[in-house]
Amino acid sequence: MPFVTDIAGPQRPVRTSPPLVAGAVRRTSTIDTHPAGAGNSEVDLRARDADTEHVLGEVRVRAHLTDRVIDEIDGGLEKLVGSRVGPGFRSTVGRLFPEEVRRASLLHLLLDDWVGAALVSGYAVQHAAINLGIEEKLGPGVADHMAGICAGFAADASLVPYARRNGTIPSVHGPIAPPLDLEGLHAVEPLRAHGMRRFRRLDLRPDHGFSAHFRDSHVDGDGVETIVHEYTVIGTVDTVTRTITSVSASVQVLPWQECPGAIGSAARVEGMTLQELRARIRGEFVGTSTCTHLNDTLRSLADLDALLDLRAR
Repeated sequence: MPFVTDIAGPQRPVRTSPPLVAGAVRRTSTIDTHPAGAGNSEVDLRARDADTEHVLGEVRVRAHLTDRVIDEIDGGLEKLVGSRVGPGFRSTVGRLFPEEVRRASLLHLLLDDWVGAALVSGYAVQHAAINLGIEEKLGPGVADHMAGICAGFAADASLVPYARRNGTIPSVHGPIAPPLDLEGLHAVEPLRAHGMRRFRRLDLRPDHGFSAHFRDSHVDGDGVETIVHEYTVIGTVDTVTRTITSVSASVQVLPWQECPGAIGSAARVEGMTLQELRARIRGEFVGTSTCTHLNDTLRSLADLDALLDLRAR
């Protein structure tokens, strides 16, 4: 089934990044996934904390997966060999590395975000299959089973009836990805053909405001990078109680026209403490009023806890 355009969502890619000002702290992360043969993938996970003068912390992890199961990994994370990067992985991380979770560390951000990045990396497989004309058909009842997951997969959204009629999940060509601001980003290598990148930036400003940028992108066989998902979030945090006092999310790029219906859910994190943010969003933000990728972006705001500690030091 070809790429569709009539039910596509907004395409307003971010073109510039805010400068990192004196007194601010910035956390960035990338998870790059490259195909490495049938069912295999190589993953490069990187993250950094920095201010205008110093690199305050940096982490890099490399791994090889077979059918999303880790068979090789460096960075002292050998305990994760044999783990599937999917449902239950975050619980495994919490059990094996509780101190990383408690500190909202760079390593925890990467491991926590890897689940979503692995799920989205299926876009590369679908994209290649469509171009080769070998896309697999959905099994009976699969489309109905997907209904209700999120705003884009609501039972009455465009995607679900399309999947029922055609027996496939449609796909969209996103907009060309403007380059990321490399001056404010840790070192990255160019994405290879059919690779995918999950990027995050979180800034804590001196006035207690924060801004976040999230992007999933894909590089096709010709080396063209396009955006699959992109959100920006701004807000404020009470530095004494470490509570989110305001938050506003903006849709930049999403695949389906109903996906922006989830944007109002961002306001529900107001009043939550940074320590409870990840758990409450996982437990409470479900169904068609939410978006999986927005949820993960809101969960990542919990890392403001670590940035506040860094700034205090």
